[in-house]
Amino acid sequence: MNMRRKPWGVSAIIFLLSFGLSGCGLSSPQPALAHAGSQNPAVTRNGAYGTAHRSANDVASMTGGQVLVPGALAPDVLLTAEPSGKRVWLSAYLGKKPVVLNAWASWCPPCREETPHFVSMYRTYGSKVQFLGVNLTSLDSVPAAEAFVRRYQIPYPVLFDTQGDFYRAYSVIAEPMTYVISKTGKVVSIHVGALSASELRAVVGQALASR
Repeated sequence: MNMRRKPWGVSAIIFLLSFGLSGCGLSSPQPALAHAGSQNPAVTRNGAYGTAHRSANDVASMTGGQVLVPGALAPDVLLTAEPSGKRVWLSAYLGKKPVVLNAWASWCPPCREETPHFVSMYRTYGSKVQFLGVNLTSLDSVPAAEAFVRRYQIPYPVLFDTQGDFYRAYSVIAEPMTYVISKTGKVVSIHVGALSASELRAVVGQALASR
């Protein structure tokens, strides 16, 4: 599968940051908008946690001036499958079913809050949608991430981003972030912050309807 990012400039990053995004990663002193919809309805923000520790310049630097946006092909990155430690390409999980991919860190309260919803949705829709977790291990640790997986009894595959390659390629600006990827490998939508049960149900519906 040929997977390349659609290049965007620093202005696109600042555009995303301007929506009062919040999660463990960052928040804005400006009033948060419930939806980024007027300009890009495929990018939403959720949750109300955390303090800023990444500025627009930080994000621009880490992404090389590019940011992943809906409509782009999902980047292929090399990750680690735990507990085996085997290195696997993300593309191994794409192309068979639509994907709901959740990027998280073990120390992040919104991540803890939303994980039971993902487990529940997997049990209902796992035969139709590929649920996938990515631990942002370059910001976390393998033992803490493994303990998180055991604590919440996560039944779907979880990959570990030990080198930060996913973090950079997927323009992670807060924890958690959720990505809907179509069966053809296209990024359908990006959701910043914790998803409630009803919001996740809508995200799964979007994945099922994607082409």
